[in-house]
Amino acid sequence: MSNADHYTLETPENIEVEFELAGLGSRFCAIFIDTLLIVLIVLALIVLLLVLGIASVPFTAGLGPGHWVGWLLAVWILVTALVSDGYFIFFELVMHGQTPGKNAMKIRVIRDDGTPMTINENLVRNILRLVDFLPAGYAVGTVVMFFNPLCKRLGDVAAGTIVVKEGQLDYRANADKKTPLGSAAVAVPNAELTPAERRVLAGFLQRREELLPEARAALAERLAQPLYEKYSGHYGDAESYLQRLVEGRHYEP
Repeated sequence: MSNADHYTLETPENIEVEFELAGLGSRFCAIFIDTLLIVLIVLALIVLLLVLGIASVPFTAGLGPGHWVGWLLAVWILVTALVSDGYFIFFELVMHGQTPGKNAMKIRVIRDDGTPMTINENLVRNILRLVDFLPAGYAVGTVVMFFNPLCKRLGDVAAGTIVVKEGQLDYRANADKKTPLGSAAVAVPNAELTPAERRVLAGFLQRREELLPEARAALAERLAQPLYEKYSGHYGDAESYLQRLVEGRHYEP
C-alpha cells in the first residue's frame, strides 16, 4: 500500500511498517554526486595510464608509438566501462544499499518487503541501469519513476526494490485490528502479557534479524517504551528488555 510519498507494508506478524519514499529530487542529487565521483576516479585512472605510458616508452620504442598508445587507449576504455558499471554494484553491496551519493542524501535501497537488498537484487537493478539511462541522462528511468507510484525506475521494478529515506521510518503495531493467533503460535511464558502484546513481541523477535539496523533499533524502542511503563522492571536497552519481558525475566538485569 502507498500514497504520494509513503510506502506501507504489513509483515506476517501483523507489524505495519511505513517508509518515506525517496523522491526524484533526492535521487537525482545522489546520482549527481556519484557521477562526479565516477568522473574523478576515471580521471585519476587516466593520469595513471599516462604515467605508465610515458614510463613504458623506452621498452616499446622499437614497436612504434602507435602500438603502446593503442594499447593504453584500449585499457582506458575497458577500465572506464568497469568503473562506471561496477561503482554502483560495489558500493550498494558493501554499504548495504547505499552509494556515497545515497549516503550523502540519506537514502537507501531495500527490498519491497522491507528487508536489506541482496546481491541478486543488486545485480538486476544495476545491470538495467543502462536501459534506464537511455537515450541519455536517465531519460527512460525518469519517465518511469514519474509515473510509478513508488518512484521506481525499471531496475527497481525488475529487482523488486524501493529507495527510501533513512531516519524517517514509522513502525506501528496494529495488533488491535487483527484476530488473535492461536496459543501454539504465541509460545511465550510471561502470563502477564495480553494476547495482542504476545503476538506483536513474537513477531518482532522472529523477524528482527531481517530488519535493517536502524529499523530494528527504532522498532524495538517503539515497542519497549509503552511496555516498560506498564510492566516496569530493569530496562537496560530496548531489545534486551523485550526479550526478557517475553521470558518473564524483565526484573533481572
